[in-house]
Amino acid sequence: MKPATRAITTLVTLSTLLISVHCASVRADDFTNGAEQFIVSLADDATSSLTSETLTEKESQKKFRGLLNSYFDINGIGKWVLGRYWRKTSKSERLEYLVLFENLIVSTYANRFNKYTKEKLTVKGSSRRGKFALVKSQINGGKEKPIRIEWRLTRPNVNYKIFDIVIEGVSMIRTQRSEFSSVIRRNGGKVSNLLAALRKKTTKLNQK
Repeated sequence: MKPATRAITTLVTLSTLLISVHCASVRADDFTNGAEQFIVSLADDATSSLTSETLTEKESQKKFRGLLNSYFDINGIGKWVLGRYWRKTSKSERLEYLVLFENLIVSTYANRFNKYTKEKLTVKGSSRRGKFALVKSQINGGKEKPIRIEWRLTRPNVNYKIFDIVIEGVSMIRTQRSEFSSVIRRNGGKVSNLLAALRKKTTKLNQK
């Protein structure tokens, strides 16, 4: 299976590694205000737990996995990414897929954060779209032009969860769905072949 695209890499690494956070938005309501504060909390937690150069690989993966499960609807994302193929899987395949999906994200990104310099995130505003809160932000830093990021959050219970990150119009979950669907189609339309590819990819990443 191909490595994650550059868009996915940028989405996760730049949008999670946020050293300074500024809010420059007008609060729309309690729902969207809470969503903005949730993004600020993510930035603070990522900074304090992932950017130390002294972390071992196992420590980085453990801390990253904790953040992933605390801030992201990882099971909901995994199910959405599999799309129509979710209905064609057995219970055991679904359970294995969700574990492999999470492991792939952790193995791919956990050890990248101490390589990045300080970036500044500015929250530019927020709005509500159905069950989602959309938080608009911008990352500034260095000589590169600002990067526009939109966070899409839900609140399935008392806690918010990030369901998607859109950077410069590119959706993380849509890109990942396209990649997984392509793997399944190229391999006889069987989800079992995607699972095999995920196992192989994760093993390869952990051997580096």
